[in-house]
Amino acid sequence: MRIKPEASIQTRPEAAVPARPIEPAKARVGSAPNTAKVGASRTDSVEISSAGRAFAARSDGVSAERAARIRQNVLGGAYDSVAVVDEVARRILGSGDIA
Repeated sequence: MRIKPEASIQTRPEAAVPARPIEPAKARVGSAPNTAKVGASRTDSVEISSAGRAFAARSDGVSAERAARIRQNVLGGAYDSVAVVDEVARRILGSGDIA
């Protein structure tokens, strides 16, 4: 690649050319209008099915206190052993949850 000195762009501040303002784009025929509103807020919603409500209402027998103890045991490493992993695997396989 060759660079011709006479064709190079001047980069000195005194040689700078003021920028032209950018004109807004004109709409093209057949294009969809921009319907987005600036600053418009969007909201999401969710509906819980009756089956979901029934599932959530079931008592799983774990109290908040017991859940806190289990969480502390997990975080403290009480279940980080091969024996515990083997027992958990046996129980999962025995429950029929995994085919």
